[in-house]
Amino acid sequence: MNAKTINLNKGTHVKRFVFPDNQPHVILQDINEGEHVTVICSITDSNILLQLLQTANAIGHAKALKKKLIIPYLMGARFDRLMVTGDSFDLEMISSLINSMQFEQVFLFDVHSTVALQFISNAVNITNSELVKSYKKENAVLICPDKGAAKKVSDYAEWNPNLTEVVYCNKSRDLGTGAITLQVMEPEKCKDRNCVIIDDLCDGGGTFLAIAQQVQPAHLTLIVTHGIFSKGFTALEKPFNEIIVSDSYRDEFDSDIIQVVPFCHSF
Repeated sequence: MNAKTINLNKGTHVKRFVFPDNQPHVILQDINEGEHVTVICSITDSNILLQLLQTANAIGHAKALKKKLIIPYLMGARFDRLMVTGDSFDLEMISSLINSMQFEQVFLFDVHSTVALQFISNAVNITNSELVKSYKKENAVLICPDKGAAKKVSDYAEWNPNLTEVVYCNKSRDLGTGAITLQVMEPEKCKDRNCVIIDDLCDGGGTFLAIAQQVQPAHLTLIVTHGIFSKGFTALEKPFNEIIVSDSYRDEFDSDIIQVVPFCHSF
């Protein structure tokens, strides 16, 4: 049995290009009839999603077998419900497209919402354990930014014994404007301590900056699985001593405080 891995992120066994009219296209390379194929693709925008669909289509025409689809970053995972009247249900729609490709297994990496595991057939979530284990500061306070992160506290403590105490936050978001209200509960526990915030994703960083303004740690670390960093690093570099992130969304970061833990998993 021959097995091949098509990596759309790195261009392995596939050629990707876009025609002048903006139509994306793919051509498989060295994929043969009967081979078991794994596809790796971070779905970071709509063009990449379309090229993933084209890749699955091409595998079928090559008469190879679509065994595993590995999605380090899933676009739309944050839109896991209808927010306001007239919304499109983005996660539902993207999940239906993934299901249409008919892979035997789908692996998601620290997916933002468990709703994705309900919508995507044969889906498995890969944890962020390697990122958590990479944190080396001793006797540290874990700061949980919201209810979602709080559900993972016991896992974090098991993966990294350096996390000895927990501080929780009360966070709410206006679904219409996106404005965040956040309060750190018991911020005094963070004073002059090693502190680390762990979450699945950083977009603009507003949540983490709001936390940083309310605590006075000796050393402050941010661990996020998916680093979008849409507003850059200027503001984040002021309160944070280090940021630990995977390469699920991007693999280059213009900041001296970034430590990248590559996405790597055995299947």
